[in-house]
Amino acid sequence: MRRFLFVPILLAAFAAVALLVALGPEPEAQDSEPALPEVPVRTVRLDTQRVVVTVHGTARPARRTGVAARVAGEIVWAADALRAGTQVAEETPLFRVRQTRYAQAVAEARSRLAEAELRLLRERAARELARSEWERTGAEPDPLALGVPQLAAAEEGAAAARAALETAEADLGNTEVRAPHAGLVASRDAEVGEWVTPGQRLLELFSLEVFEVRVSLPDAALPLLDLPFRETGGRASPARVTATLGPPDAEVRWTWEGRLARVEGAMDPATRFLPAVVEVAGPYRTTPDGRPPLVAGMFVRVEIEGKEFADVATVPVSAFRADGTVLVVDGEDRIRIRQVDAFWPAGETALLVRSGLAAGDRLVVSPPSMVAEGMRVRIAGSPEAAVP
Repeated sequence: MRRFLFVPILLAAFAAVALLVALGPEPEAQDSEPALPEVPVRTVRLDTQRVVVTVHGTARPARRTGVAARVAGEIVWAADALRAGTQVAEETPLFRVRQTRYAQAVAEARSRLAEAELRLLRERAARELARSEWERTGAEPDPLALGVPQLAAAEEGAAAARAALETAEADLGNTEVRAPHAGLVASRDAEVGEWVTPGQRLLELFSLEVFEVRVSLPDAALPLLDLPFRETGGRASPARVTATLGPPDAEVRWTWEGRLARVEGAMDPATRFLPAVVEVAGPYRTTPDGRPPLVAGMFVRVEIEGKEFADVATVPVSAFRADGTVLVVDGEDRIRIRQVDAFWPAGETALLVRSGLAAGDRLVVSPPSMVAEGMRVRIAGSPEAAVP
């Protein structure tokens, strides 16, 4: 019987609670506003910006010469320490071919020239004697009797002997191979004791006056650069060549000043890139900061100065949405979607925009994932910073 007493007690408790709730004061109604999304903004600034086209390439000497033998023979002498990497001055003796046969040829040519000149003197004297005799007789002169063809043959023989002597002397001089210009030995292909023939390469020499970097310009960059076409009066655009050297944890960047020297006339139809050449003068020139030489084969980054554009904004890459639009916040803190013309990178983290933004616009630098035109937002609490 006692087991069933808890049922009326429980019902009485529920009734009491319900009575207290019914007789208690009503809760005050409160107005709740939805939380507005917070967006970081920067103030847009328009100014004049110079475009920089960044490409990459490999340094190489602008002038590369294969020094070859001009005569055949045995190499009997070579300059000391003439190896790859050796610097030589212009007209420096490099190799010498045995001269015996060529010196003999010069001596024989001189002998033949002496004989030919002696014959020429005799024919001239004979002609003068024959002319005086014909003048005394008063008869019509005979060219053969006057020695006209004999004298012409003697003159031709003397001319041929002089030419033969010049050739022999040139061959003798060519037994000594000299550097055609100052430069660095790239490779050596002959040794003392070897037999060489005319045209055989003895070494390769490249000039240190000018190096060039062959690059590929995208077609979109062509309207932005002053291309060096003489017919259009284009100037050579300045360029900065940078090489990054050293281990990854201690990299050092070294720079050289250059210029966009020329572009080729044909664009690659597959890649839409135009080959061009940037020249760097004095690649081995030393500087107070200990800059190393611009070595052939070095991979470099090239920054070519382009044209200047007025009223351009520099917009962070993070401000662009997937469809290429950006967001600005109007005076009522509402979102406005803008179509902009981003025409070229400004470094690695920004783009240059030449239309679609006005000075003073509040640009959203990190757009929210869900947004709609006219949606109200709250500006992030951090102070606004001008877009650089």
